[in-house]
Amino acid sequence: MSKELLAEQIDGWHTAGEHNKICEAVLALPEQEQTDELICLLARAMNNKDDFCGALEVLDSIRDRYSDNPFFCVRYGFALYQLHREHEALDWFRKAQAGGLEEINETPGTYHPKSITKWITFAERWAPRRIEKNAFEAEHRIKRSREPQHADFTDFNFSGFWDDCDYSLEKYTGNTPADTEIEEAEAVLGYRLPESYKALVRLHNGGLLLDKYFENPLQREWEPQIFGISSIYGISSDKMYSLTGDRGSRFWITEWGYPDIGVAVCDCPSGGHDMIFLDYSDCGPEGEPCVVHIHQEGDYERTYLADNFEDFVRGLISMGEDGE
Repeated sequence: MSKELLAEQIDGWHTAGEHNKICEAVLALPEQEQTDELICLLARAMNNKDDFCGALEVLDSIRDRYSDNPFFCVRYGFALYQLHREHEALDWFRKAQAGGLEEINETPGTYHPKSITKWITFAERWAPRRIEKNAFEAEHRIKRSREPQHADFTDFNFSGFWDDCDYSLEKYTGNTPADTEIEEAEAVLGYRLPESYKALVRLHNGGLLLDKYFENPLQREWEPQIFGISSIYGISSDKMYSLTGDRGSRFWITEWGYPDIGVAVCDCPSGGHDMIFLDYSDCGPEGEPCVVHIHQEGDYERTYLADNFEDFVRGLISMGEDGE
């Protein structure tokens, strides 16, 4: 298909929601026939597929010569906004508006405002909060120890910690893992597990928790104050809810779309709509990961919880029925 005919066909595919066809057709063209306009339409399709990183990548390839185009600007802004970079998206939305773009009908993501003005309003609301949150988390990442922890939890009071009900013992809790089992799990996951995690599963190999919560270290009125924690995954491949079980770490990444940043180590009361991860983003697979909360329904928003797994476990609290 020629690039002229393709440009016409893309409108039909876009209306029909067939965004994969747009991506396949544009990428199938010889590179010299991939015009700036087609690349921009490719980015729109990627945005509508929730491939925001891909959209930024292709737009960056034409940014030097096409960034004055208002459609380029709005698509670049969409991708940044959906990647929780609202403070950067704001400038691109304003540039799109200055270029004459106002009414739109191509919005990806959860919200569907029909004008650039509404997107600017959203970005203006969230940009200061994002800057504050980013600064807060960056400060903690810089300060935290990169050395592996060696907590053995021998001084920790586990009274009222684990919920050893029949369901937990059947689906979560395994036998004490041998060193070889731990090494095999690390090989499958592709990450060195924290020493504090290994110590914990040698004491109690995963399971449901009794009424446990973690306080959000970024205490702001626009942030959740606490996160409920349902379980800690153990190391036992025959248990459905374990690191390498059928509903283990890779399941949440491949089937639910969680970011591939490390290991899903805890589930939450939402039934998969938020999770606790060991985050190896800034330390590599052999380093000491921090612990983050990820909100699936909030476009996989990440919230920094603890410098390491030991601090996370020691930071878990219980709450009575009255919330105190």
